[in-house]
Amino acid sequence: MTARHRSASTRRYALDPSLAIILAMGAAASTAGDGSQPVLTPSAAVQSEPVPHDGDAADDPAIWIHPDDPARSLVLGTDKKGGLNVFDLDGRRLQIVSDGSEPNNVDVLYGVPTPDGPIDLAVAGTRAEGRRGLSFWRINPQTRSLTEFGGVPAFSVIDGGEPYGSCVYRSPRDGAAYAFVTSKTGRVEQYRLEIHGGSVHGSLVRSIEVGSQVEGCVADSDLGRLYVGEEDVGIWRYGAEPDAGSDRVSVARVGEHGLKDDVEGLTIYFASGSKGYLIASSQGSDTFPVFERDGDNAFVATIDPAAGGLPDVGETDGLDVTHAPTSSRFPAGLLVIQDGKPADGRTNFKFYDWREVAGDVLRVDASRPARPSPTPPVLPAR
Repeated sequence: MTARHRSASTRRYALDPSLAIILAMGAAASTAGDGSQPVLTPSAAVQSEPVPHDGDAADDPAIWIHPDDPARSLVLGTDKKGGLNVFDLDGRRLQIVSDGSEPNNVDVLYGVPTPDGPIDLAVAGTRAEGRRGLSFWRINPQTRSLTEFGGVPAFSVIDGGEPYGSCVYRSPRDGAAYAFVTSKTGRVEQYRLEIHGGSVHGSLVRSIEVGSQVEGCVADSDLGRLYVGEEDVGIWRYGAEPDAGSDRVSVARVGEHGLKDDVEGLTIYFASGSKGYLIASSQGSDTFPVFERDGDNAFVATIDPAAGGLPDVGETDGLDVTHAPTSSRFPAGLLVIQDGKPADGRTNFKFYDWREVAGDVLRVDASRPARPSPTPPVLPAR
């Protein structure tokens, strides 16, 4: 954990054109032994306090960007043996909410309309006995705290069974909000989310049989794409709209581009237009293959974090990334990686300056809005 740093305003960084594209920021980069794509070796700038439970407990992070002061943004981190942890950008834990609900994967929905105005929601599958399903928490930007939005869970999924992973999607067609839920059996369910009163209701609109165990998923709300990680097989791309069916394309199979089972977390770095990157956790190799966000998802590079002032990461489950400027320590984006190799028996999350991750290989592009643009409202429940 590091000392507090001076706040930095969004406007200051948004108006700095040098942040649109920054090259040669100093991360070490080498070429893979087979002469293919480069390997990037950043070191962590910050690590979070460990989650309270020992062993394999910390699982998945989600970055929430504050609407007024980006230095007050948060990192949400699941403790799959406990509750949802809330950290500041210096890694200090501010809160544990819904302790005992055992959340696994977490994501964020911005600007959800309610009778009291738009709100931001954290979304996670919870797995504790008697609390299995999809759960939601309201994020308060004034207090930087979370409160349960409706029950935990708000509704059951997977025929009342255990959700394994989850992610959210906002349709570019009409702004409708959806959640995808994955399972150990290989089923992926898509739910349309509708606000009714003080809770969220989910309507099942699609079910996909991937084949075998699936946890990690991420959706691209610009391009209408859904990516899922079939742990022993590889990464698949589906259409994200509810009428997209089950057609799919293989992005990478285990054994390609250094991808080694288990395939775990997936995240997207959004750059301008359709540019950016899909980043995966290759748990078997403790590395993170990077693919182009658009087109055929061409392989670009491998992120292989190195020990520096803080230890390396290993056995990673989830990860998240943002292009947005936040604090002075992370003025051009932030990558958060779960570390599954605890030094003291308890796992945590490590924070990386995106400039050091990118080096002179990947884009550093802060030109997009820090938070998603306004979209049509989520339809009310009928």
